[in-house]
Amino acid sequence: MTENEFDVLWQRAEVESYSRRLAAEYPAWRQKQRRTLSVVAALLIMVTVAVSLYTSQVRQPKNYEKVYCNRAGTTDAQWASLAAEMLME
Repeated sequence: MTENEFDVLWQRAEVESYSRRLAAEYPAWRQKQRRTLSVVAALLIMVTVAVSLYTSQVRQPKNYEKVYCNRAGTTDAQWASLAAEMLME
């Protein structure tokens, strides 16, 4: 056996041991990777929902153009101006 043949056999033996070890550890690694990806996806969904709810509440302006009252003699404009004055204080 030459030195070159010995090196080739040695490399094959090394590769076999590595491949066995990787094949044995792959299921546990894959499960851990799936769990991590699931947690990251769930957090991303929660953050997206929270941000969209927050921005939808902030973006909607409060519109007080209509006022409803039981008194027939008071106009909507009077109630709107009263509400505006109360909000300014």
